Amino acid sequence: MPFKMAILPPEYQEEWPEKIREAVPGAEVRLFKTAEEAEAYIADADCAFGFVAPELFSRAKKLRWIQCNAASPAPSFWHEALLKSDVTVTNFRGIYNDHVAAQAMAFVLALSRSLPEYARWQQRREWGPVLPTAFLPESKVLIVGLGGIGAETARLCAAFGMTVIGVDPRVKSPPPFVTTVHPPEALDGLLPQTDFLILITPENPESIRMIDARRLKLMKPGSFLVNVGRGKCVVTEDLIEALRTKKIAGAALDVFEQEPLPPDNPLWSMPNVLITPHMAAKPQSYHVPERRTQILVENCERFELGKPLINVVDKSQRF
Repeated sequence: MPFKMAILPPEYQEEWPEKIREAVPGAEVRLFKTAEEAEAYIADADCAFGFVAPELFSRAKKLRWIQCNAASPAPSFWHEALLKSDVTVTNFRGIYNDHVAAQAMAFVLALSRSLPEYARWQQRREWGPVLPTAFLPESKVLIVGLGGIGAETARLCAAFGMTVIGVDPRVKSPPPFVTTVHPPEALDGLLPQTDFLILITPENPESIRMIDARRLKLMKPGSFLVNVGRGKCVVTEDLIEALRTKKIAGAALDVFEQEPLPPDNPLWSMPNVLITPHMAAKPQSYHVPERRTQILVENCERFELGKPLINVVDKSQRF
């Protein structure tokens, strides 16, 4: 008998129930604007999309699969009941590779040419002296997180002649365009030889506050930090101090410990910092809606046939 599915907030697409019913005739699919509306329906649902909060999860007696709304969902998604359950979780891994990698590369280029400071001069209508630049073909970039986004970032960096090394807990052999890959415990030894540190990590117990004062002191003088992963991977106050004391040359940040970044945060006014408001990739980014639909519909087809799902998450690692 075809499955019963609840589509929940956040970031659902209105056309999904029809798309799923077309792919799996007979499937019962309902979209709910709020979690409260789904309380009765989810009691015997087989699967769900979105955030199934603890209270709603406790009502879902038949739930076997959740398609989460993101490639790396908010920490609240991973509540204890879900982590301890046998419910399979899949994500949208892979749909943002080109978008986030482009953001990371744009950051590297901007920092290498001192563009954040030149932009401030432009606002003041000031013609200043030529600032130092980084020569990318003689620069080494360390990418922390060599999943799909990291691999695409490596390709772009290599296209500019950079030497690319990586750190990843799962990847054991270097993917294309990466010279060497190392386990997370090697990070401290790699930081002193790195010109650009790019963070593309999910938020999990191992990555929270990963870049703190101790590791910032290990970074090569004159190096740059780029974070397009998760804000809580970097201790904001420690980064501010490293920038203020010129321990590192600059930073480009799309994510922050606290979002939105408070107006009084010193990062806003630092001349060697580039800030974007967590915009590297969103559900409405170019081609992302159809990519989300493709993964969701394919997993629905696989779920109905009892086949292995794609993008299954290791719940202990959150990715």
